[in-house]
Amino acid sequence: MGLRQDKFAVFPAYCLFWNTTDIADASRKIKDTEVQKARSKGVEPFENIIAMDGIAVVVHPSNPIHRLTRDQIRAVYTGRISDWTELGGRGSRIVVISRDTSSGTFEAFEELALSKDKVRPDAMTTASNQATAQIVAQTPGAIGYIGFGYVSPKVKAVEVDGVPCTRANILKGAYTLSRPLFMYTNGSPSGSVKKFIDFVLSPEGQKLVGEEGFVGLK
Repeated sequence: MGLRQDKFAVFPAYCLFWNTTDIADASRKIKDTEVQKARSKGVEPFENIIAMDGIAVVVHPSNPIHRLTRDQIRAVYTGRISDWTELGGRGSRIVVISRDTSSGTFEAFEELALSKDKVRPDAMTTASNQATAQIVAQTPGAIGYIGFGYVSPKVKAVEVDGVPCTRANILKGAYTLSRPLFMYTNGSPSGSVKKFIDFVLSPEGQKLVGEEGFVGLK
């Protein structure tokens, strides 16, 4: 099906604006300004939720920290905390890894974890989940955030507010850094577009969703 997580960009709505695509994948909800722009082009964006994702906060496996609160994560990412000793860890500088601002994962993390506060200026930015995971895996003092499907034994996902990032917790909304994933269409889907989305939402399609690293709705 080809739905790797980095395929879900901030919002490729501009493809819809100019009627160059039938389905636009998005890792965040369309903004009101984008809806208005689409409508000005004669396009009526229609929201189809096809999967869920969790944004895992990850550290190096050697890091003794196993859980953080959202307040602590926000303090780290906004620059109020800069050393692991302030969080009960070993004394070392925290290497903060973030995503570039064109990333849907960045926008979701900024809203869900940072309450839209700005990321500290000395944070290292990456262009993908894979790059973030690789840097954290190679840097003992690092912290980063990645889509659920990119968690591996090479990094350690910490609990957030006491809740681990698991499929079950993402699906039931217990993990607070969870988000829906969308396929936007021009109006309610019909014809071949509806057939495709119906397939994605079918048991077979949702199985493929899970194989691609997302969390199926069923």
